[in-house]
Amino acid sequence: MPHIAPLLIAAALLLGAAAPPSAQVADSFATLPYLAETDPDAALDEILQLTARHDPDPRAIYDLYRMAASLLIEGGQVEAAAQAIAKLAALAAQNRDNLGLDPLPVYAEAVALMRDTGQVSAARDTLVSMYEEQRISGDGPEALTRTARDIADLARALGEAPPALSEPRGPKNFQTVSVLYATDRAPSGEAAAPLYYSAGGAALAFGVAGVSLPVRPGTADYSKLRDLRTGTQAAWLADLDATGKRGVLLYVHGAATPFEQAARRAALIARSLGGVEVPILYSWPASASTLDYMADSAATRRSARHLAGVLEALAAREGQPRPHLLARGMGAQVLTDALELIAARRSPGAPPPFGQVILAGPDMDADLLRDLLPVLRPMAQRITLYASEMDAQMALPRRLYGPALRAGWGGEATLGAAGADSIDLSPLQADMLAAPAVLSDIAMLLWKDAAPARRCGLRPDAGGASDPPVWRLAEGICSDPALTGLLARLRRDNVQTRDQAQAVLSATVTDPGLRDRLLPVLLRLLRR
Repeated sequence: MPHIAPLLIAAALLLGAAAPPSAQVADSFATLPYLAETDPDAALDEILQLTARHDPDPRAIYDLYRMAASLLIEGGQVEAAAQAIAKLAALAAQNRDNLGLDPLPVYAEAVALMRDTGQVSAARDTLVSMYEEQRISGDGPEALTRTARDIADLARALGEAPPALSEPRGPKNFQTVSVLYATDRAPSGEAAAPLYYSAGGAALAFGVAGVSLPVRPGTADYSKLRDLRTGTQAAWLADLDATGKRGVLLYVHGAATPFEQAARRAALIARSLGGVEVPILYSWPASASTLDYMADSAATRRSARHLAGVLEALAAREGQPRPHLLARGMGAQVLTDALELIAARRSPGAPPPFGQVILAGPDMDADLLRDLLPVLRPMAQRITLYASEMDAQMALPRRLYGPALRAGWGGEATLGAAGADSIDLSPLQADMLAAPAVLSDIAMLLWKDAAPARRCGLRPDAGGASDPPVWRLAEGICSDPALTGLLARLRRDNVQTRDQAQAVLSATVTDPGLRDRLLPVLLRLLRR
């Protein structure tokens, strides 16, 4: 049985609830899962040492504490594990934008363990927190009524009156974004949508995911994966055809990303871009933990073959715009492998089958991507590489790969190579695919195929005599959410001329000073 004091784990989690603690992501991350299987005591010791250091990746600390809770369960300390998991749920809820995790399944897991171990009062309190999460994220009356009934039952068991609960938010406060998906994940055996798919591999499957989003976007991510409808590839393509002659944006997620998190991100990106493109998710069997990074890396090649078939089916649709492709982190390895397979089967000189190909913080070897670009460039209208030395998702590979450069590293290490526009986003502190400046940049790419010089806030930084420039982001007006919303409106309205753009600008932005700052951005973008 692990000898680490369970209250030490719980106390560390409690201290991290308001602002996630940080840990030095050490090389032992690669071996910690093996150590957990062979020597749980040593693994818990290692976790406590890792969480005492500093690192910019809050996800790493969450996953370390998650493993600690699992080890406590295996060691028979289920009561302490239940308390730790409840604190993990609170950590996910209070830091939802940094972690990107849905707290509801974690709350439910904690409640079940607390009930099993007779912690009635703690179960009641955790259910109250769960009810509030359900309420603010738009759960329906049936789910809220069920949770309220469970709270009342536990309160009566304690001889107390049920606590007062806030009224639900009405359905008019939320909208549903349908995300078409293809995946080679195996079903988990769970019936509920958030947990339906596992990290295991399987044959290619298709379906539609329903993601609930607040109608008015706020500062926090309250998106939820509500439902899944599985089907055949033929039915999936029919669903896509039924959307009309809209473009598509296929998103490939990165490592340590469960299906529900990837579906929510695809929906959020699509909504931020104005809903012009149909969102499609390709979800490969990545784990749900940064601790399984090496296993994720091993899973990419098989998924690339499945993705290649999906991409070819999309490109073969007659009379439709060319599909746009966006890959995050390790998903760039899956996408580039798939494109390389397709390139080997294409006729020389054939027109590019894809529109924009965007690699956001690609977690793959920099020299490999440089070598691949001559093969990939004829496949796309334009290839864009986003890099950042501040990207939290690159913190772990930076430690694991040492001096071997990854293509997503920014700053002075930003890869400048013929065949791609390289953009250094190091000034950004947020997740690059949630940052208004990046979403606006993507909108400009998808709308006008605009070169970096025509987009917002990008300044060339010339490299060597034979190297193409690396473009550095200067935030300014480019980071204003008003620009993201304006571009979404312009694209939805299919604006084509300067006069039309100025009319939309005047109708959309009421602040004269803000209008004056946004106008040059639009005029430069519309310049032919």
